[in-house]
Amino acid sequence: MMNGSPGFPQLRRLFGSLQRHDSVTIAERATPPTIQAGTSIMNQHVNRRAILSSSAIATAAIAVAGQEARARAGDASTPSVSRELEGLIEAKHAAYARFIAAIDVATDLEEAHLPKTAELFVPLSIGGGQSRSLRYSELESIEADLSDDIKRRYAEQQQKLAALAKVAPDLGKQSSAALRKAEQADLRTLKKLIKEERARRSDVGLEQAINERNEASDAERYALNAVCTYRCTTMEEHRVRAKFLMEFATGKYGDLQTEDIDALLWSFLPEEALDEAVRASEGAA
Repeated sequence: MMNGSPGFPQLRRLFGSLQRHDSVTIAERATPPTIQAGTSIMNQHVNRRAILSSSAIATAAIAVAGQEARARAGDASTPSVSRELEGLIEAKHAAYARFIAAIDVATDLEEAHLPKTAELFVPLSIGGGQSRSLRYSELESIEADLSDDIKRRYAEQQQKLAALAKVAPDLGKQSSAALRKAEQADLRTLKKLIKEERARRSDVGLEQAINERNEASDAERYALNAVCTYRCTTMEEHRVRAKFLMEFATGKYGDLQTEDIDALLWSFLPEEALDEAVRASEGAA
């Protein structure tokens, strides 16, 4: 998931300035497309998440205000935090530590075996070729992007045959069939090159390190979501969770994603409300 714009929410601040550079043909390198519209939409979602997460945490903070006042007054009846919540928070810390360690290993191997100029180049039967940078990208993503690029190039060539088909239908059909055959051959070449690159990465441990980084990232995200999902039963638990989320989900270590915000907000409501919402959603579908 380490793409030009990494899929790891935890690393958005670290890799925000990194861009993936594509090259359209062997003769020219395409300028990375502008993404102003996408950035605007993304910012809208980020702002919405920030507002919602701040509201949710504020709700928890308000809820525990009375409890803290009683605690300062020396109220001995202050309830403790359940072992379940403590365990979820500990699991989140452990998952984050695993993720950071996986990043260190994968990054060192990438620096050693993937020069900044490293590209996967696919020569095309119609001339020129397509290439993608191997840095900050996974092979699955590179393969998918190159496959789309190749298909687009051949689609452009097929469109050029429209005029020929009108004046020489048989020749047009033959040329179209030849293009389809060449396209399939180039796509097979792409798969072969991807397989070779994966084997090369595996030989030095890079492929394994990238897989561990992905798995560690998923585990860390699941661990955070589990904390958000937990239904606090005491005001002290609300305080502990709110403090934890303010430290670990406000941009320093990552951001709350949509599913985390949903889980957090639903955790303040009775389980019956969530069950009713699920049934209503299923009924509407």
